[in-house]
Amino acid sequence: MPRKDLKVKVAGTLIKPGLALGSWCAFSSSGDSAMVMGDLVLVEDEVAPVMAKLQAGGIDISALHNHVLRESPRVMYMHIAGHGNAVKLAQARLPRCIHLAENRSRHRQN
Repeated sequence: MPRKDLKVKVAGTLIKPGLALGSWCAFSSSGDSAMVMGDLVLVEDEVAPVMAKLQAGGIDISALHNHVLRESPRVMYMHIAGHGNAVKLAQARLPRCIHLAENRSRHRQN
């Protein structure tokens, strides 16, 4: 899920969303022994609200760091993980968090 809503530049060069701005999420197994892992691409002011929503939904944040240097706006990569019931994991606000991040950046650009 590339963040096509972001216009990120490094040294004046626009980064293509599919190159370095892709979020992803994958599920393994079903029932009560499911697992979800992924990366979310966020700008700095999206980190706290997205993290709070994910943690409230039972998703762990396993890392938060950058992949790109000297970019503008600043982009962070949030690694997520969760274990448990597949339905509960799927309902853990992941789509809502991605939507929240994209809407926040759209409002910032307009």
